[in-house]
Amino acid sequence: MSDDSTPLRFVTPRGRLIALAVVCLLVTVLGVLIVVLNPDQIIPLLLGVAVIGIFGLGGGISIVRQLIGSTVLRADADGVRLAGLGVVPWTDIDRIGTTPQGELGLRFRRPDALVTNPRSGIDPADMRATRSVSGGYDLTFSERELGTPPGDAARALRARRP
Repeated sequence: MSDDSTPLRFVTPRGRLIALAVVCLLVTVLGVLIVVLNPDQIIPLLLGVAVIGIFGLGGGISIVRQLIGSTVLRADADGVRLAGLGVVPWTDIDRIGTTPQGELGLRFRRPDALVTNPRSGIDPADMRATRSVSGGYDLTFSERELGTPPGDAARALRARRP
């Protein structure tokens, strides 16, 4: 039995973000070198500035946003908080398990609650399609997203459920 005061969190692994940060840093350094070595030539200068902007600034902002929003699921006494979708109370969760494809699956009693949230970006047709291919689950999460095997995540969520 888990402690009800400690939320159960599933966080996207940081390894790929670190690799992305290294690639962005290397490409940004190349962009700086292009600018420094070609200050009088307009095309290399524009190319260097574009590379710095896209990989340095854009890549940096993207990585920071992904680090901040890396919690995919968070289960507490109120229910399951889904990244970008909001809270689904435990009473609205019908089933927690693994899909035939080996992903964590959540089935809701009232899936329309997610569909009506304008920020969710979930379309009723998408949810029906997910249900038809996932063994009846409304939302699915892969091991890559969770940072843990989906079977372990399903067991932990079922144990956390009041």
